[in-house]
Amino acid sequence: MTDQIRQAVPYSVQAADIVRARILGGVYSPGQRLSEVELSSALGISRSPLREALRLLANEGLVTVISGRGVFVADFSEVEVRELLEIREALDVLAVRLASKRATPDDIKKLESNLEGLTTALRSHGSETQAWPSSDFHLCIYEVAGNRKLKEHGLAVHTQLRLVRFRSGAAAERMDQAHHEHLLMLAAISDHDADKAERRMREHLSNSATHIIQQIQEPGATRTG
Repeated sequence: MTDQIRQAVPYSVQAADIVRARILGGVYSPGQRLSEVELSSALGISRSPLREALRLLANEGLVTVISGRGVFVADFSEVEVRELLEIREALDVLAVRLASKRATPDDIKKLESNLEGLTTALRSHGSETQAWPSSDFHLCIYEVAGNRKLKEHGLAVHTQLRLVRFRSGAAAERMDQAHHEHLLMLAAISDHDADKAERRMREHLSNSATHIIQQIQEPGATRTG
């Protein structure tokens, strides 16, 4: 077993980190039942911290606890996905407006560096990579926005949508398009033009939502970027 629990950090937090990574990495599929016995044995911890870890993941919306049946990886319906996309739009638009007003030269460099990393991932792996975290740029915008509570809510929604993305295939053309849209957003933020940044964000989120809904409606899809 490569995952190791270290005593310096609470067992429940470490266990939550490991299980979260497996869920978002596609190791555990949407709707899959998570056995407490198997997880406890695999992670080398007792049931008590494991249950706390699963409670943390339930609060994040990544697992669902069904009384009398157990714990299952979240499997969002199309209606729930649409709701998440609506919430994402409201939060991301506010974040990009705040970022446009508050961004310092160092913040702009941070955003540029983030996009450079995504460019490298695209060139190296294209649509085959699971390490093309489009939402990372959005979360970087939340950092620049400087509102801790807004970031907490945004992280929760983006984390749940990462799980949704593993249900469909990553289209290379959409990845290229999204990257271009991110560059346009960055330009607006750099100009401190909140109105333009909002327009760019809304255009990007509309295209993203259309792609996600189309992909989850296709049978047999497994992953998206």
